[in-house]
Amino acid sequence: MARKAAATTGDKPKARKGSKTTLSEANLVDLGPERLAAILLNLSSDSHVKRLLRLELFAESNTEGLALEIGKRLATVGKSSSRINWRKRAAFAKDLDLHRTMIERLAADDANAALDLMLDLLDMATPTLDRLSQAEGPIGDVFLAARDGIGAIAAGAVPDPIALGDRIAKLLRRDDYTQFGPVVNVLAPALGKKGQAHLRDALEKLLAARTVRDARTAVYKDALRRLADASGDVDAFEATFAPELRKTPLVSAEIARRLLAAGRPEDALATLQAGAPSDKAGRHQSSLEERSAWEEAMLEALEATGHQEEAQKRRWAEFERTLSIPRLRAYLKGLPDFDDVEAEDQAKAVAKRYPQFDRALAFLVSWPDLPAASRLVLNRAGEIHGGDDTLMTEAARRLEGSYPLAATLLLRASIQYVLTYGVAPRYAEAARQLLEAESLSVMIGDFGEYPDHAAFVADLRAMHSRKLGFRAELEALGAEF
Repeated sequence: MARKAAATTGDKPKARKGSKTTLSEANLVDLGPERLAAILLNLSSDSHVKRLLRLELFAESNTEGLALEIGKRLATVGKSSSRINWRKRAAFAKDLDLHRTMIERLAADDANAALDLMLDLLDMATPTLDRLSQAEGPIGDVFLAARDGIGAIAAGAVPDPIALGDRIAKLLRRDDYTQFGPVVNVLAPALGKKGQAHLRDALEKLLAARTVRDARTAVYKDALRRLADASGDVDAFEATFAPELRKTPLVSAEIARRLLAAGRPEDALATLQAGAPSDKAGRHQSSLEERSAWEEAMLEALEATGHQEEAQKRRWAEFERTLSIPRLRAYLKGLPDFDDVEAEDQAKAVAKRYPQFDRALAFLVSWPDLPAASRLVLNRAGEIHGGDDTLMTEAARRLEGSYPLAATLLLRASIQYVLTYGVAPRYAEAARQLLEAESLSVMIGDFGEYPDHAAFVADLRAMHSRKLGFRAELEALGAEF
């Protein structure tokens, strides 16, 4: 591999500063209100511009009129059932979002009217999304923004709690796209105890009318759990899960966290013990996510119930199993003074002999213990897997200053993986890594059992000379292959 001489270029002309003809807010202001009004009136033949201007005029002069104008438009859109093809989606979303933002502006003067209108907008979500070939996209994003913004509007409103509970129940009955669960959380304060109780009763009646396999069952149970969280009722939260589900790691951890927050650590511990992860292969084997969630809750429960020694044993066992740095830090923090130094040495020894090379390397460069990380690379070079580009790059970067050979071996593994498997999206990164390896080669006095940089490049060229994409990336960096 050789570097090409960089072409010399003249100085680029400086970018011109903005002039009076640049389209900017400041320059438009200079046109004056009369001229701008004339221009806007001329543009009002465009339906969106016309609607925007009418809404802006109402917003400035007539709050009640603004609410009526928004309501009329939402009613018109809500009655339509024709398909919204791809050509119309952008304009439809733009119009819908205009009315959403105007509802938010209305909230400053009439929060109650704004809350009703935003609920009307959310009511339109499912029938509108049914008119699309796919729910994802700009139109769906408008409804998500409305959902996420309704809490701020409700904070300034004083709605009837029973009526609001009925509106939320109506939303959930039509929640075919499972979008409205968070509405329960953000509107819980506006509901108050009376409204929450009314909504809970409504949801329980709806749930009783459904079969276990009905898709809407999950929507109603999720809403009931959110209500239970809003009122701090752990038992109500737990009751939404079938008895067999309460004995699974993930669900038992969710219940236990709430029991701990409610000051019931013994109940939390019992719940977790009943939902302990299973190592047996098969349908009930616990995933890493489930085990991690359960373990975190179990440690908290053990600490809360005075079982610190058992908690420490679990932290160490979990570290030995996963090389988790948070687990190790928590374990060391719980040790008496000076015992942590010896324990840290033991932890590094565990990492050095850990069977998964990538995880051992990640631990040693993150802890950090760079000398140990370098020895790991040199002693177990045959185990390096270049598939994890992020790990290879980060570890090489940390090692390159004092341990250039170890860094080079990591870069080489990444390059070889990319070229061997033809991972074209990583060709540019592999080209940069090859140049980095070339720069590091001058810092390496002895390559030992490994080929020097020239020999490594020669092997690459012999094996991968037909990787034209890689060659093009190198040439773009001023090098030849």
